[in-house]
Amino acid sequence: MDDADLRVSSAERQEALAALVEHHAAGRLDAFEYEDRRGRATDAVVRRDLLALFVDLPEPRPRFESAPTGPGRSPQRPPSPPVPAHSTPRAKVARALLSLAPFIALAAFFVTKEWPALLLIPIIAIVARYIDD
Repeated sequence: MDDADLRVSSAERQEALAALVEHHAAGRLDAFEYEDRRGRATDAVVRRDLLALFVDLPEPRPRFESAPTGPGRSPQRPPSPPVPAHSTPRAKVARALLSLAPFIALAAFFVTKEWPALLLIPIIAIVARYIDD
């Protein structure tokens, strides 16, 4: 059996989530990509599932210990750093604005009957980014 087929632990999932947070903070992942990968990391069953999330990203990546060599032996891992909660009130407002942006822009479009109203989507995304920082 390949090491990539081994089941992942909660600590390994947390390590992957912490790495994804760093990549999102560095701007390598946009909000939608980060949320998608975060969900896939949370649902990961085997190491291969987690490794697939990092094929196009540089370090940091989750590090897996090799499989135990003897019966009843498990590798010792250092504790992984805690994952930031991203549940501050400002972050919640930013996420709400970002998810409502298309609807706000469509409402403005139907009221004004002018296509520039659709430019509200990227404007709201920029505002949401600055609220979250």
